[in-house]
Amino acid sequence: MDPENMAGQERRITFQLYDHWIELAGEREMPSLRELSPDDIAPYKDQMVLIDLRDKDQEASLQVIGHALKEDLEEDLTGKCLSDIPRRTMLSRITDHYLEVFANRAPISFEAEFVNKEKERALYRGILLPFSDNNEEINFILGAVRWILEKDMPPREAVMPEAPAGEEIPAPAAERPLVPLEQQMLECRRLAQGETAADSRSRKSLYRALAAILDFYIDTGKAPQEYQQLLQQEGLKVQKRAPITPVLKLCFGADYDKTRLTEYAAALDFALTNGQTGNTLEAFLESFKGGIKGCVRARREHASGLPSAATKNSLEEAEKIVKNMPTIAGFDLTENIPQEDQADPDKEDFCLILGKRKGTSVEIIKLLGEEEERTLAALLKRVAKDQH
Repeated sequence: MDPENMAGQERRITFQLYDHWIELAGEREMPSLRELSPDDIAPYKDQMVLIDLRDKDQEASLQVIGHALKEDLEEDLTGKCLSDIPRRTMLSRITDHYLEVFANRAPISFEAEFVNKEKERALYRGILLPFSDNNEEINFILGAVRWILEKDMPPREAVMPEAPAGEEIPAPAAERPLVPLEQQMLECRRLAQGETAADSRSRKSLYRALAAILDFYIDTGKAPQEYQQLLQQEGLKVQKRAPITPVLKLCFGADYDKTRLTEYAAALDFALTNGQTGNTLEAFLESFKGGIKGCVRARREHASGLPSAATKNSLEEAEKIVKNMPTIAGFDLTENIPQEDQADPDKEDFCLILGKRKGTSVEIIKLLGEEEERTLAALLKRVAKDQH
């Protein structure tokens, strides 16, 4: 089995599960488990686990455990609590991540390596998907993982026949196969444009699209002639000072909002400098304070060389102080709402507003964007300082 084929097939399986979850959820935050049919998960059932969270007074339990996971356990823990799972088992690698689902209220993917109870090094990749009966409380978490022992990995130079899809196992992220750029571009366009209205408004879908685009950008460096042909077909050119921007234009369209393209390019550049790839970008953006905006701000601060760790801490302190200040007025925006904020009405962030004041009357002209982030940081610190 070719490790590169394993990586590509496994990655598709992870996306297939995530895509199906998104399709079931529609415009809701998460779907109900009742909507999932046995046929939907048949290809992955041996490597799946269903965590039952319905009894809030009891510890989460294992309702269903796939055959391959049971074999790794050497015992059947169906109906048992999560605390009964032995360490250094593959099942423990899945359940170790389940609290992250509660923190994000969204699917999470993960990949790593570990040493099992037989002292063997194993490589694995998996995904956890939350389900809710009332779109509020998470009642179930469905997990799927695929793994391979290092001793079972063939030499990279070995050429071996492709195994059936059901036996495909993940390979390390570094062994991701090089897919033709045009094929990657078409997939990135599908993700960027969204298959449904709900997709196009979802921050999760945006992060997923940017993750695919990041891998696409990385691969353009491995096939420069093919990349140049794609750019020529779209009337685009390589930009030395902003190398990621042409890739974003290929995926989102040359007429896409320039401010957004600049913002996405800065965030992806920051992610690259922090060692991220498409496999890790979604989790990176979800966990990084401020998401895309936070990455843009951090990149600008790093480029300017101005803020030290103490400066960053003082900004965090300033944000805490300002958030506790009383509100003097409030109103709802009806247009020009950032795409990633549309599906997250409860998201709280600071912004700058340009307006005209006449006496006690104030007219809002524009909600200022990322270009004014450094101004915003300075104002927050000044306002917080005035409170002391």
